[in-house]
Amino acid sequence: MKMIGFHTPELPDPLGLDLAKLHGGGSCPSEFYGETHDGLDVYVRYRGGTLRVHVAHEPGDDALDDGECILEAEIGPPFDGTMSLTQFCTNFGVTVEGGIPEETDPEAHLYANLTGQTTFWKVHLHRITIETSRKIVDKARSAFPNALLVKPIYVKPEPHEGLVLDRVELTTPEKLDTASVYLIDGPSLLTDIEVSPGEGILPKSGQLQISASFSSWQYSLEHHMALLPMAEKELGQTFYVPGKQKDLPKEIELITDSLNMSASFTKDDETTRGKLASLGEAISQLIPPTNLERIELETGNRIDYIDRPIDPVVVEWCKSGQNRWISIMRENRNGPWIGVRPTKR
Repeated sequence: MKMIGFHTPELPDPLGLDLAKLHGGGSCPSEFYGETHDGLDVYVRYRGGTLRVHVAHEPGDDALDDGECILEAEIGPPFDGTMSLTQFCTNFGVTVEGGIPEETDPEAHLYANLTGQTTFWKVHLHRITIETSRKIVDKARSAFPNALLVKPIYVKPEPHEGLVLDRVELTTPEKLDTASVYLIDGPSLLTDIEVSPGEGILPKSGQLQISASFSSWQYSLEHHMALLPMAEKELGQTFYVPGKQKDLPKEIELITDSLNMSASFTKDDETTRGKLASLGEAISQLIPPTNLERIELETGNRIDYIDRPIDPVVVEWCKSGQNRWISIMRENRNGPWIGVRPTKR
């Protein structure tokens, strides 16, 4: 999967399927369960931008395990997984008792527009340091110099209630202290940005919203590294990898996290597309391809070389001490332990 890219949905031909019943919902995945007029089970799943529709072969069969996949299509942007039942029926040619069900999902208007009229821009970067994440946000601000960089401020109205958005405040890349920020191009004042306590920052005509999320701006998270202690126990060695590890000395620790950015715009807006493409190139330059070696840890033998975009701060950290690796992994359950690190050549 590309770490930076555009996606404009292309809807497949309508299924032309009328069902006796259909229900469901949810998010990541959205799942719907139905039945044809001749008693065949139907299962629909939307996750990671991919939609699948399964129909059972015989009455009583499970549609997923014993049925046929009549539609599999990459529809939405990467990591998207929310769709209402009405949106599914409308976009993919499905009816229930001859009609399109009325929309009952109060948040349906917030879901990704998959009709093909909207283009989505996504950035998903692994093992990014706080230092580099701030540089990336600064690149975004430089690409859209008139945009406002804002952070959402949440409050809890009542002790037993959840957090709701109260307002947005201006911030800078150097002062990021919330898990997500928004670069909004179009407004000149904070009062030009519309917010809703329950729905967040609202889309508005003439405004481009670029979201950037990076949990470690706000939270000191301990990363789940289940494989690392297993490798150390089996091999009798100590390994260090980027991320907040339990009881790791501060002089060795290097905090990394995933950085996600996204924006959407009308597919015919070539000006916005061009600016986002230039921003993507600028981000790529901050995380250049790095030559890595894969080592079988038990024997110390080199397996091969690979090139991957890696945060330069991570590269320097790996090279500055012993037993420092970008990742420790095994390719299958009983396979050898493999370490990945920058080459020293």
